Amino acid sequence: MPYLFTCPHCQARTEVEDTYSGQSGHCVVCAAEITLPEFAGNQGANEVGSKSRKRVPVVWIVTAGSLLVMIGAGLVAAIRYGGATADRLREGRVRLTSIRNLETIAAALNAYASDHGTYPPSIVRDAAGKPMHSWRALILPYIGEEELYLEIDFEKPWDAPENQSVTYGPSPSVFRHPTIQGWSRDANYYLITGPGTLFPNSGPLGPGDVTDGPHKTILVVEAASQSQSTLWLEPVDLDVVSIGGRINGSPGRDMGGVTNGGVCVATTDGDGHFLAESTPRLTVQSLITPRGDEPLPDDVLD
Repeated sequence: MPYLFTCPHCQARTEVEDTYSGQSGHCVVCAAEITLPEFAGNQGANEVGSKSRKRVPVVWIVTAGSLLVMIGAGLVAAIRYGGATADRLREGRVRLTSIRNLETIAAALNAYASDHGTYPPSIVRDAAGKPMHSWRALILPYIGEEELYLEIDFEKPWDAPENQSVTYGPSPSVFRHPTIQGWSRDANYYLITGPGTLFPNSGPLGPGDVTDGPHKTILVVEAASQSQSTLWLEPVDLDVVSIGGRINGSPGRDMGGVTNGGVCVATTDGDGHFLAESTPRLTVQSLITPRGDEPLPDDVLD
């Protein structure tokens, strides 16, 4: 018979057949490791075989109306869900996918910094100060897009006729939020620029300039597109003064606006995190500064 199981980490609830009691895996909502309890009707059998029973990996697969739990070499059980639980499952998958995108971008930014001594400039300018290209173009070789990188004429602006085949082509999927399906020119991951950030007007800093702790300094964030006409190669980012520590405030101006309940970010150590929109503005501002010496707890992003 099925039993109701609640994830102890995120409180997502699902029905599980008692034949799968005691098995281990990862919650599809929060990705934390979980172990199904020894359900009452199965305790005796489990006790008899406890010495020989090994920990079996569990893979969770979301389908239209249920979760398929694949255990070991092919045993499958259906876990029914619906309503609020289904919504939480979908939101959890979106959140995790966005965090993975951010971690890929953060790894590329750190690899660029390792080669060049600093992070890439948020905007590449010509001798007259005219905006030419975005940092997204500069990290293309670090995200496996070498061929796309070679198609760009860096002697010409991003929107010059020579670059239109790239500019008006689809953006690499890692630059798009998982809620955007199919062909798109959008980019939903931005740097935060301005005074006191990793990307001040005087030029980008590097990992060695981070004194607040790499796990407490935001490197890149998700945000809604700045406008319907914004293209992925356009050199635009978020301004720290305009943000004011807000999450999910004005779309295209503040952090967030694409993931329910908060914003996904990556820190300079390469790890992805989720910040709830209830996070105090002062805390958000402190996380943006790389050397503000603010007294933040070590687990502020856990």
